[in-house]
Amino acid sequence: MKIKPNIYDLLFYIAFAVCLIVSITLESKALLYASPLVVVTLLIKYINATKKNADPLFILALIALIGVNFFSFYGFNNYFKTLTLLTSSYLLLYCLILKKYIVKAKYSISISVSIGALLVVYIIYSVVALLIDYMPKSNLFYMILCACCLLIYATVVAKIYLKNNYQHGTVLLGSGISSIFHIGLSPINEYFYFNKTFTVIIIISHFISIYLFMIFITKTKPKKPQGYYNQ
Repeated sequence: MKIKPNIYDLLFYIAFAVCLIVSITLESKALLYASPLVVVTLLIKYINATKKNADPLFILALIALIGVNFFSFYGFNNYFKTLTLLTSSYLLLYCLILKKYIVKAKYSISISVSIGALLVVYIIYSVVALLIDYMPKSNLFYMILCACCLLIYATVVAKIYLKNNYQHGTVLLGSGISSIFHIGLSPINEYFYFNKTFTVIIIISHFISIYLFMIFITKTKPKKPQGYYNQ
């Protein structure tokens, strides 16, 4: 019997729902295997949807994300350096994937755009400044590295969205905002103030960011006239 394509969506929804239920009803340690499983369903869905056209960079990013999800609940503090390196890796892989969607053109900077850019920079800076006194000094370099990679990714997303050349630009923007929220809130929840509600919100924003990013790169074709990156 041939499996219908939407079975992969169903697998993701089931894994996502199970992960949410576990995060609400059980301790965080219970998410050790449930959380990576959600990313595995997305990996299967992506490979099925793209087949031979699958981007190896996104597959590598998903593998890094599986590691992020595992180590986050296996020992966030003990494996913080590994977590930040994996997070930085998938953010940079995201940027490489998005390179072909970037327009080589001048960008008009409006007041609203300036305010939005300053807000993102301020949020990232505030999280770093808040956590400096609450984490081991040996972890500071890795936290700053991850923050810089997040800022680079946010810049790439903003650059693509502001040109408004793609139908699914808002999908990518949603993915970027969710990533900032998830990456910024996770260390606050672990080092500064732990709350189970925060854990649930982190999980939701984390998986939404991956799902929306996948939707963008699978449904949006990069434009290749003169003035575009097509390498």
